[in-house]
Formats: sequence, structure tokens, C-alpha cells
Amino acid sequence: MDENRIKKVFITAEHQMGNDQDIDIGSTDVIVLLDDDRKYIASFFTYAFVEYIRNKNRMTGDFLNGKYFWGKNMVLIEECTPEVINPVIKHIIEEGEFNDVFRVL
Repeated sequence: MDENRIKKVFITAEHQMGNDQDIDIGSTDVIVLLDDDRKYIASFFTYAFVEYIRNKNRMTGDFLNGKYFWGKNMVLIEECTPEVINPVIKHIIEEGEFNDVFRVL
């Protein structure tokens, strides 16, 4: 796949971000719209979010008290920002892994 085929990237967290949101502890769905109008989705989680959710699950009992965690089409990143996400998408495409990481909507 060629990165030039990307028409638009939608980052759901962009619409939810406030001044007080910690970009290091976040997650977002990322939708990639191609020039042929096909849509693909993946879920991006920060490393810090995974640790946060693990600790939360220990307290709530979810995911066997935090013993595991999974997400469909999960990508781990440093920050939940377009400045980090967009180059990651480009790299995934360059590596030929787009269809392994993203799923068709």
C-alpha cells in the first residue's frame, strides 16, 4: 500500500481532548480513509495507559484482576497525539504491515 492513498486520518481522541487531558495516558481509535473510500480502524494505546488500565483492573477484578489485557488491532505508542500517530501509520505502511494492523470497517 502507498501512503499517498490515504485521504484522511480520523483520531477519535482529538475530539475528546481537553487542556487537562494527559496525552501520555490515553487511548484512541484511529480510522484511515483511503482514496477509494474504504475505511480501516485500529486502536492506539499509550504504554502508560496499559499500566493504568492494569492497575485499575487489579482493583475492579476485570481481566482476571489485571493479569492480562487485550484489544483488537492494538498499537502501542508513546503519546496519543497526531504528531506521534501519523508517522506511526506511515511507518506501518512502509513496512507492509497495514493490513496486519488495521482491519476493514
